[in-house]
Amino acid sequence: MKIESLSHLEGVLGYKTPEMYEILERGEKNHYHFKWEKGIVKGEMVYRQFSPSKKNLRDLQNRMQTRIFQKIALPAHVQGCVTGRGNITNAKLHQGNLYKFHTDLKSYFDFVSNKKVYDALRQLGFSQKVSHLLTRLTTYKGHLPQGPPTSPFLANIAGLEMDEAILTLCREHGITYSRYVDDLCFSSQSDFKAGVPTIIEIIEAHGFFIGYKKTKYKLGRLEITGADIGQNLLRPTKKQLAKYWAPETADYTRKGLDIYFAGLRKK
Repeated sequence: MKIESLSHLEGVLGYKTPEMYEILERGEKNHYHFKWEKGIVKGEMVYRQFSPSKKNLRDLQNRMQTRIFQKIALPAHVQGCVTGRGNITNAKLHQGNLYKFHTDLKSYFDFVSNKKVYDALRQLGFSQKVSHLLTRLTTYKGHLPQGPPTSPFLANIAGLEMDEAILTLCREHGITYSRYVDDLCFSSQSDFKAGVPTIIEIIEAHGFFIGYKKTKYKLGRLEITGADIGQNLLRPTKKQLAKYWAPETADYTRKGLDIYFAGLRKK
């Protein structure tokens, strides 16, 4: 679904253009903030920052997501935050391959600028005016914030141009590629380690950077998006098993892990 005029956008969202700009004038009042601990890096705690939207902006973004963005089909290699896909389907794409490479994009949402969001919307066929307004309504302080309902979809489409360059390389060398928002996974039956620097060059050429701490190239089993991937089966990670058997783990958490483990066993 693409929107080519502001009048069309008004009809879909149920908001008049002046009302949408009036919401934008609220500025900082449209968001609240909190942070989660990511872990300790170089002796200091690192946090993930969230800036969810609220009130009218939240309602407007919910309408964008359900009435527009959810109706846009994304390519098969995009596995994160897509209905019917998830970390297990992502992992299964790489099951059976011997060589695996996994990395993540450092501070991905911070590097998804308002320009990247605008350009991605234009590539999907939205008009200049519509793309400009949607970008203003979904970005915050010049980039894509974590927390609003529209951010996962926009994070997905902001990486499509980079993905296409990567896929071109992967098709030439028989490499399977998938992206789970900011997690990039590659696998093949043949050793492709020599091509990893080129993959990293493509990522950086599109304005993103990899997190070297989570970057691994391996022959055999490798943990990818919460699953331990081998040639013939998927297994729970050691961390998941430890959590399952820990005495302090709540029954509802253990039940959820049971369901997750069952999903790993499905062919």
